[in-house]
Amino acid sequence: MSNHDISIAELSVAEKLSLMERIWVDLEKKPSEIPSPKWHGDILAQRRQSIKNNESEFIDWADAKQNKIVNKK
Repeated sequence: MSNHDISIAELSVAEKLSLMERIWVDLEKKPSEIPSPKWHGDILAQRRQSIKNNESEFIDWADAKQNKIVNKK
């Protein structure tokens, strides 16, 4: 790995965003190399169980995008 002398503080907001985008594009090339934290698996297991127990509620994606979601909690 080469060492680049980059002072993040000296970059403009646009340059920082561009750098972040380039990093994400590079990371997307090898998703299997990105570890998933244990809590991700735990949350997925809880959600699967909630669906299995008919405790989950689903809404149409178009409605969700139009902010038609009603928080019932």
